[in-house]
Amino acid sequence: MTVDEELKQRARQIRNLLLQARLKEALEQIQIQMSGVSDIEVLSRYEDIDRAYHYMLQYYSQGSPDEHRTEVYNQLVRRTLLLNDEVLQSRLQPASMLLYYQHLRSRLSRTENIEGLRLQLESFVSTSDTGTHEHTLGLLFDLVWTNGQWNSSDSKEMLELIDSPLVMEDDSALMVSAVTLSLMERFDPLKVIFLCQAVENLSLMVSLRALTGLAISLLGYRDIMPYFNEVRSRIALLQDVPGIPERMLKVQMALLLCRETKEIDRRMREEFIPTMLRNPKLGDLMREELEREDVSPDWKEWIEKPEIKDKLMEMTELQMEGADVYMSTFSNLKNYPFFREIQNWFRLFSIDQPDVCRSLGEEFVKSPLGKSILTNGMFCNSDKYSFALTFSQIPREQRDMIMSQMDGEVEEQIQSMGDSVPEQVRENFAARQYAQDLYRFFNLFSRRHEFTDPFEENLNILIDNPLSALLQVEESVQAIAAWLMRKKYYTEAIQAYRLMEEKAHPYSADYRFYQQLGYALQRTNSYDEALESYRRADILRPDNAWTLRHMAQCCRFTSNPSQALELLLQAEKLDSDNLSLQIQIGDCLVDLKRYEEALTRFFKVDYLKPDYPKAWRAIGWCAFLAGRMDRSVEYYGKLLAAKPTANDCLNAGHVYLVMGDIQRSVSLYRQCISKMGKDEFDAEFARDRAILLSKGIREQDIPLLLDLI
Repeated sequence: MTVDEELKQRARQIRNLLLQARLKEALEQIQIQMSGVSDIEVLSRYEDIDRAYHYMLQYYSQGSPDEHRTEVYNQLVRRTLLLNDEVLQSRLQPASMLLYYQHLRSRLSRTENIEGLRLQLESFVSTSDTGTHEHTLGLLFDLVWTNGQWNSSDSKEMLELIDSPLVMEDDSALMVSAVTLSLMERFDPLKVIFLCQAVENLSLMVSLRALTGLAISLLGYRDIMPYFNEVRSRIALLQDVPGIPERMLKVQMALLLCRETKEIDRRMREEFIPTMLRNPKLGDLMREELEREDVSPDWKEWIEKPEIKDKLMEMTELQMEGADVYMSTFSNLKNYPFFREIQNWFRLFSIDQPDVCRSLGEEFVKSPLGKSILTNGMFCNSDKYSFALTFSQIPREQRDMIMSQMDGEVEEQIQSMGDSVPEQVRENFAARQYAQDLYRFFNLFSRRHEFTDPFEENLNILIDNPLSALLQVEESVQAIAAWLMRKKYYTEAIQAYRLMEEKAHPYSADYRFYQQLGYALQRTNSYDEALESYRRADILRPDNAWTLRHMAQCCRFTSNPSQALELLLQAEKLDSDNLSLQIQIGDCLVDLKRYEEALTRFFKVDYLKPDYPKAWRAIGWCAFLAGRMDRSVEYYGKLLAAKPTANDCLNAGHVYLVMGDIQRSVSLYRQCISKMGKDEFDAEFARDRAILLSKGIREQDIPLLLDLI
């Protein structure tokens, strides 16, 4: 363990001691942690806390009454929490090679302050000195990111900066990101309050970034919030600011969408892109398309192949939903020197940015294509910079050709969009873009491992979060619950539905509410609770086939097949043509050992829907249980000739084993193991052991069989 890691680990231990109300032990550990600290102010703060606690213990030991004792104790814990961070920074500051401390040491060697740098930024409104502007931005970002614990003067100066009409909106938004990054390094109540104030800023970008900053930075400080009442009170005030709860929902949905990015990125690399490239004629076809306007019949045929068409449709649906489908495309384009500067990961895209101007030139910047990059809401700011910097690497002739081909089309798109984009759409785009910018920083920055990645945490802030109250309004809770259900986060969806129920949400009086809650409970194996929820749905809307079917499923899982069958027969009267329902009825009859009746149901499905593997599977197993081995072999033969699952191989192996064909059964069991793995096979075989014994397989032969496999 390195010195840095040892110091950080002790700081975490001290914090845990404080949260466990073990103040004396925490102070002892801080004294050890302070070894080598020469900062008089830090030492003095420790002595003040230690002395105050010593006196408190003395008064308590004498039995002195003190109605404020709890309040004073909590204040000591609060001061010690902040001191713990200060001591850690003091220990790491002199020699740590972490990026934060490298920038901190560099900043301490200079003399600039927030007010002076603000005045410089204000002066750039009337000048075109982009080089000096960039330098000033870098200095200010470093100062805000690394300036430790704020005092009231720092807070006031930062508010003046983001409120100044002479400071460009892009610069103010960047400084909000710097505060967020600083707050993630160490807790500071004044920075949290500043972000709350920035939420109310008239600038959409500043407000959204401040809300996002609160959401990701407070994740790590939920446990210490009870000691900072002024922070909780300031956050509570945001509930009454018009438009802020609605904006918080946009931030929440943007952060939740990032939860899907890793899986989408994997699928893009392993499924979508390989599928697009699989056709050997792809390169020739694409070149042909550049040479003529009409669509090549060969190209059309390739596009319309089911596999290709499905992938394209799925990608389009993800894109329309707002999912991040470009991570894999741009992840390898973050190696430019531009991205070595930490502040550039958080910048709003601008065609006036010096690197962009130098890379692309004035022609591109003024072209419709250049303008479209600036206004495109589908790409985050970081990816726009990647595109611009990469475009500059294309030879001049090819760049001119691409621009000439695309400019007309892009110009038409810009005109069709009109002069204004609806405010709601702008807010959604801006929230998603910033969330994606953050995701790229924490996952692609060359020194990302030195930062705590908030996207590794649960970014659902609806419950048990300092910002939860901003989302616990009717529209927001329902929207979050619907998204969680759609994405199959059932445990979190249940929490959202329970919250709606607790707050008497209007939707909780709808039968669909209890259907959805029941389904989420069922998918988490909470069958009794699911059944209760379905019953409430049935009261609100009697004779609903879907509700009855799912009630029956819960009854089956709770070993009540008789009631399940009764419910399914009720559902059949309402939905007699539903073949899936016929399968369910048959399954219940199998549970009740009424095999011939079950087979009648299954054969009906097979007759009405030939080539239906689900019916084959049901017939094969039921016929096996009923002792009709010829039928069982027939239908398992169909399954094995198609695309058998691991369980198909397992069950077919059972059939051949009972029929005495050991070699065939062993072959099928081996296929099963190759599909599901040895451990799962052993568990499944053990579950079926009693059935095999009932069919005449001898107990003493089973170990031989397993060894043979």
